[in-house]
Amino acid sequence: MISVGLIPGKANALSTHVNDKLLHFSTYAVMTVLAFFSINAPTSSRIMVSLALIGILGLIDETIQYFLPYRNASIADWCFDVAAAVVVTCLLGLRNTES
Repeated sequence: MISVGLIPGKANALSTHVNDKLLHFSTYAVMTVLAFFSINAPTSSRIMVSLALIGILGLIDETIQYFLPYRNASIADWCFDVAAAVVVTCLLGLRNTES
């Protein structure tokens, strides 16, 4: 994700083929799954840590984009990042019902 985003024009070119918000949602959904399963804790803790981690990573991503002249930061993008984390952790939380 970072390598594609740092190449001038590459992210914009990809966005012409696939909706930008869908890219954010799917990328952060995958990262949420990875975060969730990398945490060795009860399900509720895994959910909270995953949500916090993805929220912070999305914020860092948008902050970096703010400083790159060929990218633009967007609160809407960050909201899709967090929405992906919420949807995925809800689904995983329902799947893993242990506390």
